[in-house]
Amino acid sequence: MGSIRKDPQTRAIAILLRVRSLGVGGLAACAVVAVAGFSPGTAGAGAAAPVCVGTGLLATQAPGTNIPVASGPALLGPDRAGTSLESSDDAATGLSAGAVSLGVAGCVDPQGTPGGTTLRVAAWSLFGGAVRGASLRVDLVPRPADGAGWWLRTGEESLVVEGRPVTVAPGDQVGVGNWGTLVAKPEPAPLPGSAPLRWWRAALELDLTRAHGGFPAGTSFLIGWVAADREPLATPALELPTTTTTSTTSTSTTTTTTTTTAGPPPAATSPQAGPASTKTKVAPGKPAKHPTARHKAAKRAAKRAAKPTAPLGGKPLGVTPSIGSIPHTFPVVGDAAWGDTYGAHRSDVRGGWHHGDDLFAPLGTPVVAVTDGTVFAVGWNSVGGWRLWLVDAEGNQYYYAHLSGYSAIARNNHHVRRGQVLGFVGNTGDAVTTWPHVHFEVHPSGLLYLGYDGAVDPTRYLAGWTRLARLADVPPPVALPPGAPRGQGAFADFRALLAIRPMQVSRKLTPAPAPARPLRRASRRLTAGATAVSVRVGRIGRRSQDGYGAILAGVVLLGGALLALGYTARAGRAE
Repeated sequence: MGSIRKDPQTRAIAILLRVRSLGVGGLAACAVVAVAGFSPGTAGAGAAAPVCVGTGLLATQAPGTNIPVASGPALLGPDRAGTSLESSDDAATGLSAGAVSLGVAGCVDPQGTPGGTTLRVAAWSLFGGAVRGASLRVDLVPRPADGAGWWLRTGEESLVVEGRPVTVAPGDQVGVGNWGTLVAKPEPAPLPGSAPLRWWRAALELDLTRAHGGFPAGTSFLIGWVAADREPLATPALELPTTTTTSTTSTSTTTTTTTTTAGPPPAATSPQAGPASTKTKVAPGKPAKHPTARHKAAKRAAKRAAKPTAPLGGKPLGVTPSIGSIPHTFPVVGDAAWGDTYGAHRSDVRGGWHHGDDLFAPLGTPVVAVTDGTVFAVGWNSVGGWRLWLVDAEGNQYYYAHLSGYSAIARNNHHVRRGQVLGFVGNTGDAVTTWPHVHFEVHPSGLLYLGYDGAVDPTRYLAGWTRLARLADVPPPVALPPGAPRGQGAFADFRALLAIRPMQVSRKLTPAPAPARPLRRASRRLTAGATAVSVRVGRIGRRSQDGYGAILAGVVLLGGALLALGYTARAGRAE
């Protein structure tokens, strides 16, 4: 990940501790340093700047204390900041790490809502390699829409304990020699002594069951930690599938495990993405909040958001971090007119700048998944119109907006493959007065702690992705999700789309009805009646010797025909 451009007013505190020797007394002394480092910084004459979030590679917690001490690279503060180190070593814990990158978003609004954090480590080891891994990814993912909290997202690659590869899930425990236990993603706990960052979580926690390496039994080491000034969520409001990939060579020397639990979409911080789901789960032992209380809290949050405040959005980022080596496909099929409009002025977007590129194509042009991943946040938004998000296995997120309609696979929590049709080009939302196009954004996983402002310039990515000239089979559109208002092209675009690509309607063949029996009987009776009249007329004609006989024969013939018709009709009705 490239370095993040810092704001001029950044007041973040970078803690780079290299503790050479820590015993019980050393821990107590270092605790003073930790408290000083974690206290609010000074933002002016006598003014204290709140510290909302922090992150670091390793923190040590002495037995019987509630103050973790940063024992390696760490970063915290009230504002957005980022830093990186080529390597980091700590003789006391045997900590060794390479290519460490850290970032914090600080406090993102006047209410002191925590933004988020990110930590990336290329390779690391603890206690001389007793516990080690090829890489470590740790993110504090915020939910700043209502300040309700945050959750932890982690990813470990090639985790090895005492020389043996291991695969762990949240809550799993693995013995380390005869002196320790490694716990994966332990449950959060409040640590009042570490105020203002009272709530801590970690990717891994190493607990000493016996004295080891100069540390007493009961010492805990938080590996890949995050901290905030408020309690984390028990479970994400939007929970996406966990992807685990394990590959082992024939010699059983390499095991790769990547676990990704995606947090909420950046939508939570952006009007363009819309609100996240409000469905939550309650942790065991905690009473569920009454729905009325949740409703009132949501209304209060909406009122706070509606108050006029200074712009809170960050500035466009000047980095293009890697989003993995897997192939990607251009999001629009066929020819599309586009250019680099990232960072351009936009009056109706938070921060006032364009977070992506616009890809222009005729209405109804297929829009495809740029990579394998999971679809979420499908539906209407007043700015983005019909939109959706896609998250890949690495946690990178992609945003599509202004669609005219969706395909059948574009539904929440549905896994899709690269190149599959998700929807169709339109100009819904705030693009209703423009030519049809797709607004497309890239949110790398390492910058999700910045919320919606973690979008980077997609131009460089798009230019290198495979283009699909045409598709052999384009699926039809499906019915629109509920929730869209009248206007803003929500239904006008869909009607235009159906004129180009009709929906499939199942039709059942109805067999032709059999001819009615009364008609056949009436026909036979009419024929018989006409024959009888003809015979009688012939007899009368032969008996008549003058003109009166011919006239009489005609009258009789006409009357007989009328009688035959009436009789036939009455017989048909009777049957």
